[in-house]
Amino acid sequence: MIIPFPAELSGLMLEQARDYIGQATGVPVAKDAGVEELTKAALKPSDDAFVQKFKKPMRILPDRIGSQVLKWVEGLAAFLGGKRAGVNYISEAEQKENPTLNTTSYDIFWRCVRPGKPDVGQPHADFQFWEINRGTPLDPKSAFEYDERWKIWLPLIGCDNTNSLEVLPGSHMEEVPMLSIETKYGTKPSIKAEWLAANEKRFVCPLTKFSDCAVLFHDKLIHRGPANQTSHLRVSGELTILLKL
Repeated sequence: MIIPFPAELSGLMLEQARDYIGQATGVPVAKDAGVEELTKAALKPSDDAFVQKFKKPMRILPDRIGSQVLKWVEGLAAFLGGKRAGVNYISEAEQKENPTLNTTSYDIFWRCVRPGKPDVGQPHADFQFWEINRGTPLDPKSAFEYDERWKIWLPLIGCDNTNSLEVLPGSHMEEVPMLSIETKYGTKPSIKAEWLAANEKRFVCPLTKFSDCAVLFHDKLIHRGPANQTSHLRVSGELTILLKL
């Protein structure tokens, strides 16, 4: 479902993304840079350099922003039918890769997808990552025991219904043939190609507007970020809600 997301928080997240894009690419980026300016900067590095500079640990929000987003998440507990809501911490491996973060930094991050570039992964359900990473240095920690996980995805800039999150409605209640595959970036989740082909037409973008809102969905729901076929960068935000019933 689509829920409101505070404009102040999405503004802080976008500000952080602008800041890092300028820093990582070496292209001066204005604090109020629009999508064209950000696109020009993001396209400067080679594909290999982009992958290295824009790894997830480098895109995790600093504590001053993460703590504010956490307060918003905590206020969703009753709405989600629980007693407590929170956000997981980053993993040990992520903290080592980005020492500006703390072991108790919250796993709230932004993502950028360049136009015409291979910056998106395969369709998956987020719980697959939790299973794959369990007991490894990539296993995220939590401040409390929880019963359910819910995902938040929000548009920040350059998002439209052709390049934004797509979901497969109802798939969290279906038997989906899931796999783990080895890639040059480590073990990643996957889904049998035949099943995906048979269900391709069921994927939909749930958003009808692209500001001051977020998509809320179960962490077993199959979803994907489509290839960005527009002429500009797409920047979005993500986090996982941990819910104690």
